Amino acid sequence: MLKSAYKDVTQYLTALLLLVFLVSCVYNPNITGKWQEPGKTSSIEFGQNGTFVAIDDMGMTVNGNYSFLDEGKIRLEIIHPNSYIEIIIGSIEIQGDKLKLSYNEGKEVLLYQKIE
Repeated sequence: MLKSAYKDVTQYLTALLLLVFLVSCVYNPNITGKWQEPGKTSSIEFGQNGTFVAIDDMGMTVNGNYSFLDEGKIRLEIIHPNSYIEIIIGSIEIQGDKLKLSYNEGKEVLLYQKIE
């Protein structure tokens, strides 16, 4: 009886460790830092704490939170001044110092280069 209980606990712990390992292997790219669109003044800065600040070419600033979903997917939660929250789900790719953010089913694509 004791052997059976020990075996059950061992199998449970093994399954738990495997689950933790698999979750830790999910690819979340390091996007922290400041990124700018080449040839433009628009930029986006991602913080380590899951926040971001984006500035467009006309100087309009928005901020909010970001989180990673499935591999290559990002969720941006833009907090507008009137407390309205806009959710954007997009794809994100990083190659070296280049970041590609696409959303609206790939109809909108933003390209950035890391500057900080």
